[in-house]
Amino acid sequence: MFATKFNTKKTSLMAVACYSILAASCADIEPPKLANNVESIAQANAQYCSAGAENLKLDLANVVLTREQNIPLMYEGYNNIEGPVWHDGALYYSNMGTVDQNGFQLTNQTTIWRWVEGQEPQVWLNDSVAGSNGLALDSQGLLVAARQLDGSLSYIDWESQEVTPIVSSYNNKRFNAPNDLTIGHDDTVYFTDPNWNTPSNINLEGVQGGGQPGSTEPGQRIYRVTSEGAVNATAVTELVPALRDKPNGIILSLDQQQLIVGGMQGLWAFDLIAGEVSNPQKILETPIDGMGKDCSGNIYATTTRELASRSDGQVVVVIDKNHTELGQLNVEGIHIVTNVAFGGEDGKTLFVTGLTDLMDGDSLRQCGAANCLEAGIYTAQMNVQGFPF
Repeated sequence: MFATKFNTKKTSLMAVACYSILAASCADIEPPKLANNVESIAQANAQYCSAGAENLKLDLANVVLTREQNIPLMYEGYNNIEGPVWHDGALYYSNMGTVDQNGFQLTNQTTIWRWVEGQEPQVWLNDSVAGSNGLALDSQGLLVAARQLDGSLSYIDWESQEVTPIVSSYNNKRFNAPNDLTIGHDDTVYFTDPNWNTPSNINLEGVQGGGQPGSTEPGQRIYRVTSEGAVNATAVTELVPALRDKPNGIILSLDQQQLIVGGMQGLWAFDLIAGEVSNPQKILETPIDGMGKDCSGNIYATTTRELASRSDGQVVVVIDKNHTELGQLNVEGIHIVTNVAFGGEDGKTLFVTGLTDLMDGDSLRQCGAANCLEAGIYTAQMNVQGFPF
């Protein structure tokens, strides 16, 4: 369906040859030479990065995140803003919650909002349809969504808003709740599938499963989906069982030679060759949510650290392509920082999203010495361009 609907891929010459020459063995037919991946990746990066951007040095000296005002929320109490993606002059993002304005409750309903800076955000897709978490763009600028509502990786058409599932199951079981995704130059998608946003109204025996927080029981995985729609579980959670504990943020390095994956127990980078992962290297020890990257190859990871103002300080840690930490940006006042994306007219605006459950039992939740603010969006102007998801 992936390839047929959008007609972006051709049947391989090798397959045609093997069909046509019935008397010949496929082993005797030379496969076509692969395109130069380095050149293809550079061309893909050029959609978002100016020439020479990979050589720019990031300057964090005067960067401070500012909380945007007048960001409306859809749900009562708990709101989670996630999955930001910049497209055609606007920021699109998922807004998850549990109780809507009509009093209906379902674990992590989701709307998608569209925000043009300087205007009030508007609901773009309501929660009876959206059900999304992570949002991303393929090589054609098409919207790809990780959808916890139906456990699918899906296209959402920009004009008609029609949802077209790409994949929704593995080994005859529905995915738990696809969370975050990253897309390569050849439209290969890698996505995480934790179990903590699985809808409350489905039979859990029919999903992949996995343990409670802290567990490394199998069932929560990182999947690879080819541009033809074939899905396979990567070896990420076999190599690092700790990533079975709520795998979350995922991103490809700038050169796409590494796959970087975070979860409740930290952040790891894996070497990536022809879709296969190996050689895990631990980068951070703290719980990881979403991630983004800039055109210099730096990775932005949302996480929790002890700060002078609060023990569970919310920060965006910035690491360079060699995994050296460059600094951190503090996200004041919210419960949990969730994700990042770049956008704006010049691609240098950093958008940072966050969630808040305003109540902690019967008391107002505290973020340091003050009550937590509602879920929101924070921005900062950077000196480098970045990727829109």
